[in-house]
Amino acid sequence: MSERKRTTRWTTGPPLVVGLVVLWLLLWRSVAPLTIVTGVVTALLVVRVFELPPVPHIGRFRPVASVALLGWFLWSVVVASVQVAVQAFAALRPASRPRSGVIAAQLRTRDDLVLTLTGIITSLIPGTVIVEVDRTESVLYLHVLRGGTPQQLEAARRGVLDAERRLVRAIGSPGEQEVVA
Repeated sequence: MSERKRTTRWTTGPPLVVGLVVLWLLLWRSVAPLTIVTGVVTALLVVRVFELPPVPHIGRFRPVASVALLGWFLWSVVVASVQVAVQAFAALRPASRPRSGVIAAQLRTRDDLVLTLTGIITSLIPGTVIVEVDRTESVLYLHVLRGGTPQQLEAARRGVLDAERRLVRAIGSPGEQEVVA
């Protein structure tokens, strides 16, 4: 099977329909038989009526690495939440002002899906917000709340690259895995 056909099948075939049905069920907050049937019908209509462009990602889903990514993400959210809360309480004192900074994180991969998901993962961790994305150069610009010193800014940059590495381990192609190893 050619690369184009394989990509098209995964972006317009059964995985997309299943994903759309799951999204439908989440939106309706119901798993009733009628909701499932209407979700399937709606998903099939969306797939057949709208010309969906293929997603040029040839990576492979790895369950163990995905669970590790999820665990790392949840731990990072908890730790960053505590850090932001401590910083917020410290800012209540008149003499204290939180220090922040903006960093540029040059990703090692050029895949749009990896760039997008790395940005999403990073911005979901409290204390970081994506300011800009340079898609052609694969650079994420982030505002970091815990960025008072150069060491903290460098730690934030390493955190973004760590998120990219873990994401590539979970869904990346073998070539991308070599790049981030």
